[in-house]
Amino acid sequence: MEYRDDGNDEEIFADNLSDYSSDGDIHSDSEDVSDDTDIIPGSRRFTRRTILSDSESSSDEHEEEWSSIDNPPVLEEFLGYSGINVDTVPKSITDATNLFIGDDLFTYFVEESNRYYYQNINKFTIPKKSVKWKDITISEMKKFLGLIIFMGQVRKDRRDEYWTTYPCTETPFFAKTMSRDRFRQIWKAWHFNNNENTTGASDRLIKVRPIIDYFQPKFMKIYKPKQQLSLDEGIIPWRGRLFFRVYNAGKLTKYGILVRMLCDSETGYICNMQIYSAQGIRLIETIHILVAPYTDVNHHLYMDNYYNSVDNTIALLKKKIRLCGTIRKNRGLPECLKKTNLKKGQTIFRRKGDVLLQIWQSKKEVCFISSIHSAEMKESHNIDRTTHQKIIKPNALLDYNKFMKGVDRADQYLSYYSILRKTTKWTKRVTMYMINCALFNSFVVYNSTKNNKVKYKKFLNDVALHWVTDSIPTEEDTNAQEAGPSTSGKRAPKTDPPGRLSMDMRKHVIEKIVGTGKKKYAQRICRVCASQKVRSETCFMCTFCGVPLHRGKCFERYHTLTHY
Repeated sequence: MEYRDDGNDEEIFADNLSDYSSDGDIHSDSEDVSDDTDIIPGSRRFTRRTILSDSESSSDEHEEEWSSIDNPPVLEEFLGYSGINVDTVPKSITDATNLFIGDDLFTYFVEESNRYYYQNINKFTIPKKSVKWKDITISEMKKFLGLIIFMGQVRKDRRDEYWTTYPCTETPFFAKTMSRDRFRQIWKAWHFNNNENTTGASDRLIKVRPIIDYFQPKFMKIYKPKQQLSLDEGIIPWRGRLFFRVYNAGKLTKYGILVRMLCDSETGYICNMQIYSAQGIRLIETIHILVAPYTDVNHHLYMDNYYNSVDNTIALLKKKIRLCGTIRKNRGLPECLKKTNLKKGQTIFRRKGDVLLQIWQSKKEVCFISSIHSAEMKESHNIDRTTHQKIIKPNALLDYNKFMKGVDRADQYLSYYSILRKTTKWTKRVTMYMINCALFNSFVVYNSTKNNKVKYKKFLNDVALHWVTDSIPTEEDTNAQEAGPSTSGKRAPKTDPPGRLSMDMRKHVIEKIVGTGKKKYAQRICRVCASQKVRSETCFMCTFCGVPLHRGKCFERYHTLTHY
């Protein structure tokens, strides 16, 4: 079926900080600040910026400070508490979700969206045949977000296709829950901060700051991670013009909004996060902001070579956070480690106090830093193809490979049944990403309380069904979702179904069309009469074809003639 763009799904840009002006032109900031070398802010000319970090050390470092004697550090006992940090342990999926996404968030969405509509009422065009505007309710907002979750389960190219009546691709559940026009209205009006509060703000994330401030404390408070943490970056896909949009040629998603995340290494639970907005914050400051809630309890932090340096490792040791990860050679290494000529399998190290620098030669040099490990070598599970012996690797490298997967695990789940939808407003994309993270965290919290783990898809289905029905999902609700709505009262398809000429009249049953409200039966235009340019209504329809027809001759012509 073909779909035409009638202009009804355009989004409204009416705030001072939008990236689109009222005439459709796109603005970009000119401030030249960045804290990355590998990440390039989106602009017409891509230029590599200098990293704003104190981590790079000069080459005149004293060699005698680094010793070739390996004195393993004495590891302190982990003093933190790991697990759910709430008074009442969630007993159901709904309870776990409410810890992160409560009714107060839906209330806030409703207030800001209604305010945004009335602030820009002249810019909202409502077609004559469309439903008139009415204030959004909390129930409607829950249904709206529930349908967005279901859109991640049923993938279609355009939002309007979820309301199609084409027999081969229709999904009746969406039309039964909310009309297409009402969904459009809520989508256009969905807003996250009063525009009057954003005037003159220096924070580039001011338009979504209330949403970030809502979720971030919950992520840090509700669940406490285990001793091992991993810090890495995620990406919110975004190809529109935006000053703090980043570009990384080495990533699968090359354009987007950068998110630095601190995760539990085992479960992937997102403990803390910071969205990059190109406001000149140094990398070392970003790391300290992310780990600030987890200092002084002897956590072990795993990071890659973009974040690691000798100075950073020493600074984190003062906060009782030990570190392990790969490191670049210009981040404080002594001269004896900058130029090495090792054979495959050989290693060299230097130590200064608790800080270990080690280089191991595999197919290429692997340089890493640790304040947790000694320079000991251990057997790995990998087998050399030539000798058929287990490969001997540094102990620090084995633990790095084991505990660095926290952020990757979170990204993996966030990509499953993602609720991110196509939009021309980056604020909606960021908000959907935050909701996606909250759903994943609630999934981790729920599974941590149960012996029998629930699948992520089942978890999302139950959450969405609860929001759509505004009740606790039962087995009957799930069966009704799978079966779809009753065919009696649904909208008639625009095209004829493939089985109308099957000549098996036993499955073509005619019955009355169920009405809505006080009307017991509804009237529809007969399909056969309409084809002859005669407007004649009937209260009967074929239950198999879903088409309104008069009893008798019209019913017979429709199911026996090719050109009825």
